[in-house]
Amino acid sequence: MCGIVGFSSKNKIGNEVLYRMMDKIKHRGPDSEGIYINKGVKFGHRRLIVVDPEGGIQPMIYRQNKDFVIVYNGEIYNTDEVRKKLIELGEIFETDSDTEVVLKSYVQWENECPKYLNGIFAFAIFDESQNKIFIARDRFGVKPLFYHYDENNFVFASEIKSLLEFPGISTKIDKVGLCEILAIGPARTFGNGIFNDIDELEPAHILEFKDSILKKESYFELKYEPHTENLNETAEHVYYLLRCAIKKQLISDVPIGTFLSGGLDSSIISAIAAKEIENLDTFSLSFKDNEKYFSKSIFQPDSDDEWVKKMQEFIKSNHHEIILDSLDTAYALEKSMQIRDLPGMADIDSSMLLFCQQIKKYVTVALSGECADEIFGGYPWFYREDLKTDGFPWTRDLSIRQSILKIDLDLESYSHQKYLEALKKSPHFPLNDQDEKYIRDMFYLNVTYFMGNLLERKDRMSMANGLEVRVPFCDHELIQYVYNIPWSMKFYNNREKGILRLAMKNVLSEEILQRKKSPYPKTYHPEYTKLVCKMLEDELKDSPLLDIINKEKLFELVQTKKPWYGQLMSGPQLMGYFFQLSRWMRDYNISI
Repeated sequence: MCGIVGFSSKNKIGNEVLYRMMDKIKHRGPDSEGIYINKGVKFGHRRLIVVDPEGGIQPMIYRQNKDFVIVYNGEIYNTDEVRKKLIELGEIFETDSDTEVVLKSYVQWENECPKYLNGIFAFAIFDESQNKIFIARDRFGVKPLFYHYDENNFVFASEIKSLLEFPGISTKIDKVGLCEILAIGPARTFGNGIFNDIDELEPAHILEFKDSILKKESYFELKYEPHTENLNETAEHVYYLLRCAIKKQLISDVPIGTFLSGGLDSSIISAIAAKEIENLDTFSLSFKDNEKYFSKSIFQPDSDDEWVKKMQEFIKSNHHEIILDSLDTAYALEKSMQIRDLPGMADIDSSMLLFCQQIKKYVTVALSGECADEIFGGYPWFYREDLKTDGFPWTRDLSIRQSILKIDLDLESYSHQKYLEALKKSPHFPLNDQDEKYIRDMFYLNVTYFMGNLLERKDRMSMANGLEVRVPFCDHELIQYVYNIPWSMKFYNNREKGILRLAMKNVLSEEILQRKKSPYPKTYHPEYTKLVCKMLEDELKDSPLLDIINKEKLFELVQTKKPWYGQLMSGPQLMGYFFQLSRWMRDYNISI
C-alpha cells in the first residue's frame, strides 16, 4: 500500500508543492518516495513495500514512443491471471510487481482496464500519447482517492490533507458539507469531499482528464440475478468464494497476520489463514480493567477475551493480545480526526489507531473481517421488525440531531433525500415481494454507506501506521454472489449470517460458529467517560462549534445515551465525536 499525489496545472506550480503534498502522506508509504515531472504534469508517490521490493519502485514508467506513467496504491489479487493474459497479447514484463501489471493493463485496455482487476486500488496514469490523466478506484472504496478540478488545475491525492497543500484549495464548507457532517456523519455520501473545493472519486469509477475536460463514469455495479442454487449448494459456493478470497489475499513478501476478535468473521479468516501459514500471527484488542467494567447489552452480549483464547487454542496461532489504556484512546481522539481529515467514530477510531500501531511492530500486512455484517446481514436492522424504517437504519431518529442545532439546517430532509437517491441506484428487483425488496435495499444501503465508513476508518487508522489491512469479505465476486442469495437462506436457522455459519461448519468449532454477534470492542472504563466529558467541556468554552450547536442541549443529549450512529455511538462516544468536530473546525480553520 502507498500514498499517491499529482496534478496538471496551467499555472507554474513549483516542485515544492508536490513535495509538501507527498510529505503529508508519508505515513502511508514510509519506505521510499519518487516523483515524475513532465511539463505541467507532476506525480508523487510514497511507498510501503509489500511485494517485489526492487521491481515495484514508483512512479513506474513504461516508455514506447511516449511515456506511460503510474502512481498506484493497492494490491491486485489476480495479478498472475492478468499478467498471463497480457503476455498472450504480446506484453513483456520486467518485474514481478502488480504495479507493472496495472500499468500494462491500461496500455492494452485503456479505460476498460479496472474491469480486469480483482483487488483494492486507487491509481493514476499519465498517458503522454494522449496528454491525458486517467484515475481509477476499486469497486467498494477500500482505497481512497480525492481530487480538485477547476479551469486551471486538476489535482488528486490519497488523502484530503495533501490536497490542502495545493495553492488555492480552501477549507470552506457550505450547507451541504454541514449536512454531511451533522446528518450523515460520521459516514459520508460517496463522492462528497465535505470541503467545497474537494471531491471524492466514487468507488467503481474511473475519471479521465484531457484537454482541460474532466469525464467520469462507473465501471461496475451490483446487479440482480436469479438465485438458482439450493441451500447446500449455496453454502458450498459461499465457502469456495470466501476461501479463494482469503488465500489470494495472503500473498506478501513481508510478515502477514490477521485480526482475531473471537467473533465469527475474524475467526473464519484466521482459521483459513492458519491452514496456509504456520504459526500465523493473530492480534486481538482489549482494554485495561475491561473485565471489571464491561457491561452486557443486547448489542454487546459478551466480552471477546474468552473467545479469543478459544480460537487461539483451536488454530494454534502465535497470538498477541493488545491491551490499551482507555485514557490513551481519549488522548488520541484529535490525532485520529487529523488522520481522517474529518471527525470520525470517536474512540472507535482512536482505539483502532493505537491497535494498528502495536500490530505494526510484528507485521506489515493483516487481514480483517470488515464487511461480513453488511453483505451477510449481521446487524439487528436486517431482522428486527421494530428497527425497520423509511431511512438509514443506523440514524433512525434524526430529531435528536436536529434538536441541538442553533442554525437553519434541515437535517431530516437532507438525510431522507440522500436515502431516496441511494435507493434509486439499488439494483432493480423484478419480483413482487416487498419484504425481499426491502431487505435487498437494506443490503445495498449498507454496502454504499455504512460499509464505506468502516472501510475509510480501517484504511486511515492502519495506513497512519504503515500497516496494510486487507478485507477478504469485500471481494467483489463474493459480494455480487451473496447479494443475490435470498433472505430466507441468509437468515438460515433464524440466525444473523445463518448461511455463512452453515458454509463454515467444517472450518470452526460449533461454539465459535454459533457465537452471537458482538461488535468492535469499546471501553467501559468510567475514567474514560470522565476524561472525555472534561475534554469536551474545556473545548466548548470557546469553540467555533458554538455558532452551530446549542451547548446545553448537546449535554442533555449526551445524558440520554440515545444512539447517534449505529450501535456504538452514544454517551461517551458522542462526546468524543463532538470533541473531534470542534477540534476539526479549529485545526483546519473551517469557514462556513
